Amino acid sequence: MCYQEDVTKVSMELAGLSLAQAEGLRKALSQKRPAKPLRAYQAEFYAGAVARGATRDVIDKVWEMILSFAGYSFCKPHSASYALVSFRSGWLRAHCPAEFIAAVISNQGGYYSTFAYVSEARRMGLTILPPDVNASECAYTGKVHEVRVGLMQLKGLRHETLDALLVERARGGAFRSFTDLRVRVPLRTSDAELLVKAGALDSIADGRTRPELLWELCLDGRATEPAPELFAAPPVAAPRAPAYDRQTVLRHEVETLGFLLSAHPLEPYERAMRGRGVIAARDLNRHAGRRVRILGWHVNSKLVQTKDQEPMEFIAFEDTTAIYDATLFPDAYRRFCHLLTSTRPFLLTGLVEEDFGVCTLTVDKVERL
Repeated sequence: MCYQEDVTKVSMELAGLSLAQAEGLRKALSQKRPAKPLRAYQAEFYAGAVARGATRDVIDKVWEMILSFAGYSFCKPHSASYALVSFRSGWLRAHCPAEFIAAVISNQGGYYSTFAYVSEARRMGLTILPPDVNASECAYTGKVHEVRVGLMQLKGLRHETLDALLVERARGGAFRSFTDLRVRVPLRTSDAELLVKAGALDSIADGRTRPELLWELCLDGRATEPAPELFAAPPVAAPRAPAYDRQTVLRHEVETLGFLLSAHPLEPYERAMRGRGVIAARDLNRHAGRRVRILGWHVNSKLVQTKDQEPMEFIAFEDTTAIYDATLFPDAYRRFCHLLTSTRPFLLTGLVEEDFGVCTLTVDKVERL
């Protein structure tokens, strides 16, 4: 038996239950507490099966199979609908990868974080483009081999500002300069600073650096403050300022988007670990049965308890080459759970175990880098 409908069919054929009785049994199995209603159906099932000549051994085995559906089961239409979604998603990922990844991130769902999907997009060979006031929509967009970050990703950008920006751009066309944007869209200083730091105004900066744009905002803010005429300061031009260094740009990416956009946080560590026996995640299956060392950036996790009520954790990590699953059994969890975080890189040591063709890492040592 595979689907819930099979329970209905078997009950009718083996025990002679009516369609209504068999459907009642199927529905009882899907209840949160099926024990009480199932007792009544069990008596009917056994009586009907005996009357049709089935042996007690066969009846017990079939009833045990039926009871397994109380733990986890689907009806056939539910399974079919999931299968269709899976097939279509697989086709889209293979043939329209940029559009597919953009849609997955914009949907704000899925098992992984936005950063994990962005990392996967890079591994798929896609180019991730930064937010841009003229090129970005609210949602992420994909075309051919490029994914453009949507303005929805900017942390702290007010909905009123986002809506006003998109409406005005649709009405009056692309913004020609920083000044043009500020004239046409009512921007709070905090929103303007956010757009600058995220790099969303680089295309209309007219050669000015991000620090120079922020200076302009600061000076314009001072100009709007009332001051006695006697003490009014003469107009001050924004000074020339060099572009931010790499570390500042990366820090602003995390601040405005919630993750690193222009680089993977493990890249410098991978360069440093070359030649030191650290394997790549994509090669995990080549090391089944061996102890390995591997870099990891926390992606997702699930804390569970063993039958002895001891905590353990299933964790998805990634490096720049692949996502992989790791398990911290109770002993390892007790030793290293205080180290685990989603904002720091790790060096993991453990045994690669293969089950049904899938390799996972059983962790026995965790080091922060």
